[in-house]
Amino acid sequence: MKVNRFPGSLRVAVLATLTVAAIGGLAGLAFMNHTDAASSGQPSVLTQSSAPQFRVASSTAQTASVPPAAVGFSSGAVTVTRSASVAIEPDHAVLNLGVEAIASTVSVARQTAATSMSAVIDAVKEAGLEDGDIETTMFEISPQTEWVETEIELANGESVRSSRARVIGYSVRNGIAATVRDLDSVGDVIDAAAEAGGDTFRVPQIRFAASNRNAASDQARQLAAADAKRVAELYATSLGFILGPVVEMTEYGTGPAIEASSDALVESSFAARTPIIPGDIDISATVQVSFAILGARQQVGQ
Repeated sequence: MKVNRFPGSLRVAVLATLTVAAIGGLAGLAFMNHTDAASSGQPSVLTQSSAPQFRVASSTAQTASVPPAAVGFSSGAVTVTRSASVAIEPDHAVLNLGVEAIASTVSVARQTAATSMSAVIDAVKEAGLEDGDIETTMFEISPQTEWVETEIELANGESVRSSRARVIGYSVRNGIAATVRDLDSVGDVIDAAAEAGGDTFRVPQIRFAASNRNAASDQARQLAAADAKRVAELYATSLGFILGPVVEMTEYGTGPAIEASSDALVESSFAARTPIIPGDIDISATVQVSFAILGARQQVGQ
């Protein structure tokens, strides 16, 4: 389930994974579908005790994953997996800014990169960033090579061609992450950094983020849990069994999930201001809930 904008209207975007185990007069029924959520890693798994009790397992957003579509469960329970997401507006941007210098020697390349990066840092500070908003994320020195072919004459008079890499120079790259808290000034910061860095300047990525995601995460959890209960009640009514209390629950992580990002290309002319448009951030939650099956509903006339 997806919400267009927190806390606005709802947009449904979920599927369920459902298994109903045989109990009493019910035949063994299985209903399985795919869920559209996706993440990575494996969640923790809880075993169900003989007496119904409520248990919760939680996994982190970075390592959580949606359970497989076909899952085996203990008898006497119906298990539903549901996802929901809430869209919120970002309140800051993280700019990955860098410089790259190439020269015939490491010394010259490093000096050129150092001069350019110092100018970039001074420029973003003049644009309003504080020391705490800037951190180094990358420094790399690598050789620049080209392949050359040579002809080698063998003792028997024949010749063979051989190719090898030859070092023709060195590349020095230096990168920083700059946090811009005024989204309206993102373009100005990029322009100032690009002008200071000149031809060595690079912008690998711009990422928009939100500082406080707790309220949106909690709403995503509530929406996913409520939808899981709704689906379980729907099947209970349709299939004629009595839905009992929750016996097990697993949370498969809350997001961000999806943070708005973009690749940036900075032109060499600074006559026009670089336009930057932030997008919404999706905060998601996935829950797997097992409800006890208390028995079959009595048929009319019995």
